[in-house]
Amino acid sequence: MKPKALNENLSGERISLKKHDLSLAKNMFEYVNADRERLDRFLPWVDYVKTVEDEENYIRTTHERWDARVMFDYGIFLNESNKYLGNIGVHSIRWESNCAELGYWILGDFEGQGFMSEAVLLLEKELFEVGFHRVQIRCSDLNEKSAKVPERTGYVYEGTAREDAIEKGQYRNTKTFSKLFHETKYRRRA
Repeated sequence: MKPKALNENLSGERISLKKHDLSLAKNMFEYVNADRERLDRFLPWVDYVKTVEDEENYIRTTHERWDARVMFDYGIFLNESNKYLGNIGVHSIRWESNCAELGYWILGDFEGQGFMSEAVLLLEKELFEVGFHRVQIRCSDLNEKSAKVPERTGYVYEGTAREDAIEKGQYRNTKTFSKLFHETKYRRRA
């Protein structure tokens, strides 16, 4: 499959996914900073976000990676108020195999309300319609809330890789879930 750009805006019933904009940096930093302790438990990048400038640099990097077709990162927003909820992105893209991985996080105030499940379904639809064959989600086996998302959205649990990553100085196990194009009702775009 030839590298393709994804749509920069994806709209769902309650939320929209939008390619990051530099104007979001201050808001993104304030949210991460306010929820730092909870986010830091499973997300290694939290330690590196210390200023608004760090978020600006991150957004610039996501734009470069978007243009290079090696990563697509979105902010998640409520449709009715345009309130920012968190991020979801496509990474570990293997164009030669039509495979990619989703990664996501949401602010604690919005956990458990189905927003991330909706975001996953919106983004997987985009991926499958542009030609991806496999989408996977991987998370720490200790991150039960994150693992519930692929379970709720119809991903197949493939297993747990034992001590395959170091997180906060400790080996951790990683759960892997996947969904294949033929397991969906999506149609390819021309």
